[in-house]
Amino acid sequence: DLLLAAKKNGDYDELGNAAIKNGETFNEMITRLKDRKIGKNINKRDVPATIYWIIVNDKVVGTIDLRHKLNQDYFERLGHVAYYIKKEERNKGYATKALSLAIKKYDKKYTKSILITCFTDNIASAKVIEKNGGILKEQVLDKITKQNISKYIIKIRKDDIVVPKQLGLQLTERVIINVIGVTL
Repeated sequence: DLLLAAKKNGDYDELGNAAIKNGETFNEMITRLKDRKIGKNINKRDVPATIYWIIVNDKVVGTIDLRHKLNQDYFERLGHVAYYIKKEERNKGYATKALSLAIKKYDKKYTKSILITCFTDNIASAKVIEKNGGILKEQVLDKITKQNISKYIIKIRKDDIVVPKQLGLQLTERVIINVIGVTL
């Protein structure tokens, strides 16, 4: 359903690694995502990451990609987190809640801060990041897409104390489910 909606809306590429690639089956995609989590069989420019499905009321509404570390390309362009919400499910708070849960995952790894990027003209994504404590670090021209990218830092820990995030959404922790059965 998520994959078909992304194709229909013309934003299939935004699914990133959660998209079925080169005619692979769904099970092959799951195997690829499991491998990516441990850094196995990934492109030299890629990094290990865990992909989560965002599920609301037993319906997949999006994905969120949590990168375990950054290489130069991810530091310059992509950041620690990428998310995708189906067009018809946007503006309902799902990305905001999913990012807040992702921050908790990074907190468990004792990460002090994470880098999140979005295209500068993506106002909705910028709001999601800012609602989760994102501070604009800089805006740069992406050499690959030739679009401006806004780079945000979210501080997760300060002096080993978790910075609280108050979002006030009425969603449960069940919003993010890891399809491949392991956590970050």
